[in-house]
Amino acid sequence: FPTLHTPRLLLREIVASDPYAPFRLKPGAKRVVTFLHGKPKSRIALPVELDGARILALHGLEAFSAYERNPKGPVFMTLIEKTFGKDVTTRTWETLLKVAK
Repeated sequence: FPTLHTPRLLLREIVASDPYAPFRLKPGAKRVVTFLHGKPKSRIALPVELDGARILALHGLEAFSAYERNPKGPVFMTLIEKTFGKDVTTRTWETLLKVAK
């Protein structure tokens, strides 16, 4: 299942699709991509939010989220695990950009 060993072509396609373009994110918002092992077991009404973290879009087996730093810590991982379970791989958008080059 997708990890940082996912073929660069797939990562380049994800980056080129600009999945965050439809959303207004604050300048300091962090973007993360979660690779799912399989389709979610139930339909997910998006966006899903928790303490400033939001899952914005789901395209195939990739979920695109954004969050702002929060004194409660990395709540985005709590949100992702509550929504999709723990059988996922999550990377920052910046990491995908580096690996896709």
